[in-house]
Amino acid sequence: MTDENYYWIKKGQHTTRIGLTKEGQDALGNVKYVELPDVDSDIKKGESSGEIEAQKAVVELESPVTGKIVKVNDKLNDNPELLNGTEKDAWFFEVNN
Repeated sequence: MTDENYYWIKKGQHTTRIGLTKEGQDALGNVKYVELPDVDSDIKKGESSGEIEAQKAVVELESPVTGKIVKVNDKLNDNPELLNGTEKDAWFFEVNN
């Protein structure tokens, strides 16, 4: 999913959280499965960092930032449909600043 409007980026003091926007949710439909990157892995902006399987498409999760993964949203493993909810729940991972 390459459209940057599909991701939100929230910078914190030490980390940046990456999530799925309402526009991204609408484009994908109901999310059924998410493959997240591993903690401690390095990612680069624009490169694949996982996969999203949804009602309307199966797409690569392309990172909108460069950094080291410091945290993933483990809740998505059992409940990928959380990506269809509010911004609080619709996040993938955090990278170091």
